[in-house]
Formats: sequence, C-alpha cells, structure tokens
Amino acid sequence: MYTFAEKSKALQPGSLADPITLGRTHLGRTHAMGSSLDVQRNETSTMPMNPGGAAATFQANSAEPIAHDLIPATHDFGMIQVFPIRTPAQRQDRGIDIPISGAPEEEVVDEPVGGGPASGTTASAAPQSDSCAQPRSMHKLTSGPFLGGLTMDSYYPDLRGRGYYDHPGTGGAFDTGSRVGANIQLYGVIPSPCLPGGFRLEQTVKRTRFRINGVVHAEEGKTFDDIAKSGRDASRAPFRQEFLGGGDAPLGYIISMADPPSTGYNATSNIEHDRDFVTTLVGPSGRQSVSWSLSTRISGGSVTRNILT
Repeated sequence: MYTFAEKSKALQPGSLADPITLGRTHLGRTHAMGSSLDVQRNETSTMPMNPGGAAATFQANSAEPIAHDLIPATHDFGMIQVFPIRTPAQRQDRGIDIPISGAPEEEVVDEPVGGGPASGTTASAAPQSDSCAQPRSMHKLTSGPFLGGLTMDSYYPDLRGRGYYDHPGTGGAFDTGSRVGANIQLYGVIPSPCLPGGFRLEQTVKRTRFRINGVVHAEEGKTFDDIAKSGRDASRAPFRQEFLGGGDAPLGYIISMADPPSTGYNATSNIEHDRDFVTTLVGPSGRQSVSWSLSTRISGGSVTRNILT
C-alpha cells in the first residue's frame, strides 16, 4: 500500500489514460492505449523533430510514471467481498443424508437408501403460479438422465470418482458391492423474469425406522434439517445448480439440487432404515414442496431391499 501511495503522489495531470479507455473490460488493451496517449501528449509539447532531441526528451521524461504502472484511482478496494470458507458441520453419529464435503468414506454418506426401478418425475400438487412471490412447482427425478445436462458430479465435485455413488448422470438406485444408495435430482421452477436470488432450497428428513444390528438408533422417529446437518452451502453452486427450462425440463427458470444418500456395508452388516424426505423451494411469500422416501434392508451383508419412491 505504501508503494502505491508514492506512485499516486507522483502522478502528473494528464498521465492517466482517457476515462473511456479505463472503462474497457480488457485490461491489456487499456494499458496499451493508456501508454499511447501519454506518448502522444509528450510528442505534442516537447518532442523535437531530430533523433538526438527525441532521445533527450525521452530521457528527461523517463522518471514520470507510466499510466499502466498505476492502479486507476477509480478502483474502490473497499468494495472487495471476502467469503469465509465454511467448516463442515460436525457429524452426529450416522445421521447425515446429504454428504459432508471432505469426510472419511464411512462418514460421507451413511444411510441405506432406495433401490429397484425408480419412479419418474413427480411435481408437487400445489397449483402453479406466475408470481415471483412463490415457485411455480417442485419436482423430483428418480430415473433417467438428469435435466440441464447435469450429473451427480456437478453437484458434488469433491466426491467425483470416489465410489460414493454409481451412474452419476441418471437417477435411481445403485449398489457398488460395498455401498448401496440412490441418486435423485430435485428441482423447482420459477417464472423466467423472476430473480432467482429470492428463492432458497430446503430439505428435511424424518427417520421413521433406523436400526443397526437390531438396536434402535437414537434418531429413529426424529426429523432433521438435512441441508444444515450436511454443512454444505445451498445458496450457490455446486450444491445449487440453475438453468433455463425447456425441452425435457418445464418452461421457466430451474433451481435444482441433488441427493445421493447411501450407506456403506460389509459382510456382517444388519441395517433397517426408512426415511421420509421433503424438499422445498421457498420464495418471498410462498413455497412448493415434493416428498420422497428411501427404504433399505441389509441382512448378513446382503442387500435385500433398496427402494426409492
């Protein structure tokens, strides 16, 4: 900061590039044009016509700062925004359905989830609205390709290729032999002219049955804020993905998330786990929701039930 202050003090009137030039977004062009203007101004008043005089004039003016060596005074460094890096939420004993970023394998996704052929896209029953106060509708995609050209890797790039889910580009159940789960894409629709920043995603999960080796888990029967427990930021990408509807997607502007809940298991695992989810897109004064469920049974290390509905 001290060096910048010294240079700014030495700046002579007329040495900066034209304000219109500084307004251009291509910095390289701005620098080049700014330097050319300085030379033109010097040529007009002091540069002699003979070569010897030109060299002397250049030497005399060499102590003056060149415009592209300085940061334009119009830049306001007080406007820089610093976004803190969130620390992943503390895990609460096998109770997280949305994966925690950077967690060990046995902790990233820990619930048994749906399997078998998944149902198709389902919208919420609430009537559609063209108001920017609430979403038009809310949907789930449990089979077939994800909309918007997205995959599970788009939503969870930190889990890419690490064996936490299978067939990342499509919805439905998977069983890798050591981890059983399902992919689901969840998306809400708002009218295209509306500002997406006025809408937020929510998801709750209720553990209707949760037993490991016959022992009732402390979270059975309880409901949780699933996104908050994951520690992920649901306000921006990669967790939240947006795209313009049309084609296979409903008309409007799409705000989406995805969930790959799953559980690791071994040759001696015995797990019973049923979960009910509600995923919601909330607007300034209204909301649209969709419900979905996962039911899993693992007996003696073999998956006997894995259903997503």
